[in-house]
Amino acid sequence: MAHSFDVIVVGGGVIGSTIAWELAKTGRNVLLLERNHIGAEASSAAAGMLGAQLEVNQPGAFSQLCLESRARYPAFVDELYEETGIDPQLTHNGIVQLAYSEDEVEALQAKMRWQVESGARAIWLSGAEAAAEEPGISECLGALLLPDDSNVNAPLLMQALARAVKRRAVVEEGAEVFAIQHCASGGYEVSTQGGRAFAPVVVAANGAWASRLLGSLGMSVEVQPVKGQLLSIRPRRARALVRTLFSRHAYLVPKRDGTIVVGATEDRAAGFNRDVTIDAIAALLAHVQRIVPVLRDAGFEQSWVGLRPGSSDGLPWIGEVPDHPGLYAAVGHFRNGMLLAPVTGAMLVHAVEHVPWPSHWEVFRARRRTSERGESAHEHLGQR
Repeated sequence: MAHSFDVIVVGGGVIGSTIAWELAKTGRNVLLLERNHIGAEASSAAAGMLGAQLEVNQPGAFSQLCLESRARYPAFVDELYEETGIDPQLTHNGIVQLAYSEDEVEALQAKMRWQVESGARAIWLSGAEAAAEEPGISECLGALLLPDDSNVNAPLLMQALARAVKRRAVVEEGAEVFAIQHCASGGYEVSTQGGRAFAPVVVAANGAWASRLLGSLGMSVEVQPVKGQLLSIRPRRARALVRTLFSRHAYLVPKRDGTIVVGATEDRAAGFNRDVTIDAIAALLAHVQRIVPVLRDAGFEQSWVGLRPGSSDGLPWIGEVPDHPGLYAAVGHFRNGMLLAPVTGAMLVHAVEHVPWPSHWEVFRARRRTSERGESAHEHLGQR
């Protein structure tokens, strides 16, 4: 016999865990199902950049969503720390986006102009000013400083979320969902190898595996794994890097423990392959030496892989699934799951409680990119 809950959330990454925690705080009886352990996939693998301004190249709804979620982060991590005693190490160090060609200078200055016009802080640095900000970098033509972008320690954030959600919800790890079945009386039965559970509300938040899961209901959802390889190094000198550096080929994210996370490759053809490859790591290390030559003698710590959930148009897919009352999705966040977790949790609470959404959330509503039985989706929003 299936156990009954108010809500079942499938997927224990940063998105699913945040949604389960937020819905449990409303007094609902929530079950969180995770195929591995909480945070085992892309979330703990993330570099932790909160690049609300970094990740957007034009004004619009996505830019608003990113800025809104970044603004929610201090309260988000403070509440997690208060509830769990684990500090996710939110670090307000800014991001410096480097330009090494005239085309990059032009693109970054255009980005600066519209962001400033939108009310955000964005500061152009000459090559000499960039070197003064970060003395270890190689010569560049200029850089865009985004002082309000920040970063978080992704593994610690996931540890905090795991502890918080386990305090408020029922969590089953090692519970891979292989089917969701709509019940004639309403609601859904969710089946794992360990048994069955029923709820009137089910949230699919299982990242790169969403297409498989929702496919069991006859839907075609355009979310695929995008393999990213990352590594971490430990400089031999203290504070070799203060701010996060971002170039066309790599980024470097300094952490409070003294390490620097370097990422990330992007492979859309690898499927669910998790191999760390010599060529990818060698390429990242070469970029580190070109961008910050003083890091040539840094110690190598480790390397790893994350499978980011990429959507066909680069935007997340959030809300109630068309023609499936009570079935919700929160997938396709690609490399912005860490950044967008706080606002995504709020969006799902609004959706489940049928509270109207602000207008700038509407473009992310789940209806835009689902199709039944393999038919192609009609609306395409364009790459960001």
